[in-house]
Amino acid sequence: MIASHKRDALLRLKTVRGHIDGVIGMVEDEVYCPDIMKQVAALQASLEKVNRVLLRNHLETCVSDAIRTGQGQEKIAELMEALPYNSGLTDFRHQAAALPLPVPAEGAGPANGSSRRGRDSGR
Repeated sequence: MIASHKRDALLRLKTVRGHIDGVIGMVEDEVYCPDIMKQVAALQASLEKVNRVLLRNHLETCVSDAIRTGQGQEKIAELMEALPYNSGLTDFRHQAAALPLPVPAEGAGPANGSSRRGRDSGR
């Protein structure tokens, strides 16, 4: 493991460990549920960051070495098997900007060509 990645992963994991202890205390103290849920979400985000560090390390070491020695397909297959279970590594919807909605001309119907009356008439 690359030393800087190891340090980063360990630091993040130790921080998560402390954070978990804090959340356990919140549950024991019966803190307001949404407040606990926010902390759990923060923990999940922290663990996803650890996963990204581990992915970077794996790509820079194991996968790179395997490709150089002609064994890349096996390492890539292992990685592809692991990725579906790590949505933080594969789901970038949180980074996507919303598409602007078209503004219909004054007096025009809805942009999709349907009318509200037509949709409601079958109900």
